[in-house]
Amino acid sequence: MSDENLPGKIVQLERELSDAHAREKALSDLLEKKLSEVYIHYHIARTIGSQLDLREMLRQVFDIIQKTLSFERISVYVLDENQENLELVFHRGLDVPGDISLRIGEGTPGRIVASGEHVHIHDLLVFYETCNDFLHIPGEEKRDGSYIGIALKARNTTIGIIGMDNSTKYGLSVDDMDFMAILSHQLSAGIEKSRLFEKIQLLSQHDGLTGLYNHRMFLEKLEQEINRLERTGKTLSLMMLDIDHFKQFNDNFGHQVGDSVLKELAVIILAQSRSHSIDICCRYGGEEFAIIMPELGLQGAFNVAERLRKTVENTLFTLKDNKREGKVTISLGVAAIISGEELSPAKLINKADDALYLSKRNGRNQVSIIK
Repeated sequence: MSDENLPGKIVQLERELSDAHAREKALSDLLEKKLSEVYIHYHIARTIGSQLDLREMLRQVFDIIQKTLSFERISVYVLDENQENLELVFHRGLDVPGDISLRIGEGTPGRIVASGEHVHIHDLLVFYETCNDFLHIPGEEKRDGSYIGIALKARNTTIGIIGMDNSTKYGLSVDDMDFMAILSHQLSAGIEKSRLFEKIQLLSQHDGLTGLYNHRMFLEKLEQEINRLERTGKTLSLMMLDIDHFKQFNDNFGHQVGDSVLKELAVIILAQSRSHSIDICCRYGGEEFAIIMPELGLQGAFNVAERLRKTVENTLFTLKDNKREGKVTISLGVAAIISGEELSPAKLINKADDALYLSKRNGRNQVSIIK
């Protein structure tokens, strides 16, 4: 090789070496990315397999994803049981005032569910100029950045949507959307599994006719409240009630009408108690019901029972042909325990049951208490 060709050869070798280093780095980056994706798939699969609670499962899954994907806010909506509305089941980085439900087609989440197509927005300012709609929840502030919306599908049917955004334009890329689209199959399966578990759990805890807690849950909840009473030192009351002459009622009108009355009575019980916050309403068995009333003394429980008795007495129940024309009455018994007494579920049940039968012996349609 002549001396005059040596500099050119060195430059060529340096260029080839630089290209080799670039290819090596590209392959190394690609390998690292693929390993990261395998890691995410593996740990998400483990999380979905081990976690049954929907919100906790999603929290753990997005903790994993956030190590790779730089999103700042996220929302997950899932179709309700009737496939009519979207319910917000998980969010992060958002100021959410309470439960949120959207119609299909409403906002960006609703439109993604309606179309079943994934969405990538590289510049939110351009999006707001054309759509002027919310990304996650109604009334949210508009912001700069980028957004990904992933339609969640199970058995070729859209069941929900994941929406995530970043405050940087191009901060979330098309590759990120493709990555989330692949993960969405695992997430959809996990959501379906968690919701099925919730449904089974709900059925196992509630009476199928009235929707109130069943007898097994009544015993569990009562024991929990008594254990809590030992810690708090407060009082606990129990109300038990049943429908007067219900056997005759069933004989006269049939069991279907009787079931209808039980369901309507359950609605009244929920409305006349603190069921939305603290009271625990149960179907004890047959036509007998129970209400566990934490932090309520005997006189307060008596007042609730008397109000409930009067409401039932003045209510027209549905009998035949959907006509509200029948009347029933109930007998009620109330008992209470306070910290320091012998704290046992059986003792409180017996006291309330004795009070109930005192009402029945004294002519029914009344409230009795046992101190």
